[in-house]
Amino acid sequence: MRQANTKLTTVMYHYVRPLAVSSYPRLKALELANFEAQLDYLQSAYNIISPFELSASLMAGTPLPEKSCLLTFDDGYTDHYQHVYPVLAARSVTGLFFAPKCSLIERKPLEVNKVQFILASCENPYSLAAELDKYLLELGGHDIKLLRENYFAPNRFDGPEVAYFKRLLQHVLQPNIRRSVIDNLFNSYVTSDISEFTEDLYLTVEQAKEMREAGNEFGGHGSEHLWHAMASEGELNREITGSVDALTEIGAPVSGGFYSYPFGSYDDNVCKLVSDAGFQIGFTVEPTLFSLFSGDRMRISRLDTNDLPIKSGSQTDHWLSATKLLEG
Repeated sequence: MRQANTKLTTVMYHYVRPLAVSSYPRLKALELANFEAQLDYLQSAYNIISPFELSASLMAGTPLPEKSCLLTFDDGYTDHYQHVYPVLAARSVTGLFFAPKCSLIERKPLEVNKVQFILASCENPYSLAAELDKYLLELGGHDIKLLRENYFAPNRFDGPEVAYFKRLLQHVLQPNIRRSVIDNLFNSYVTSDISEFTEDLYLTVEQAKEMREAGNEFGGHGSEHLWHAMASEGELNREITGSVDALTEIGAPVSGGFYSYPFGSYDDNVCKLVSDAGFQIGFTVEPTLFSLFSGDRMRISRLDTNDLPIKSGSQTDHWLSATKLLEG
């Protein structure tokens, strides 16, 4: 029988690399040495579980240890194969990885990544908001004052200028305008060699298969990494179908499998359609602990790596304190 009041700590990672010596040192990424230091802390303070242990708990009621912690990695980057996978293997730890079909199978860069690398390649990324406004004014048909009123505000990790730039290019602008702006800025600030950029950035099918053979698991993460709750019916169906295609290609399970909602964007309809496709465990980006006793397994919350200490004693881990309080 599943333990009452057991809380799960799920940690979400994206880019993990030796950032300071990389080609894009301004990229919002976790320095590899800090990743290893954080793993030292997590292994000392928590009990890191495998994706399969989580599945057994949620589906069959198999008890998990106190202070259980799951490691998840979004977007299917080469970072995960070159840097994360060897570090986990050396510690006899496994993780749960999510890779969209567009990048993994079709070898096309995701728009969200193009935007991130535009920001990382611009010496003054805060100026990009003004540059975007200027472009939209020249294009016509956009109320810049209204856009600023609605979307010029900070989020958890970005100031208002960067958050505004991201929002407009992630979901606010019409797709054709969004793609045109992104492509022009990407060619200007990053590179015109899309093929080389893609091969450098993303996992391959063979790498994903190797990681699975070593005990890691993969889950669905859309096709083009669209905001699911904002997608049309056709777009959402293609996102979910693309996830099925990607997992099938690498031999990962769909039935009873895992799904990470891109951008953490979901609603009741999204959860139902993802579940109808066979997925049984879904992940959000809501920064809180998840109740294994009473929580919805299609809406498992996750902490960002920045929410937890990099190393023991570097900051107070309020989440660990909450876990002890609830389980004690």
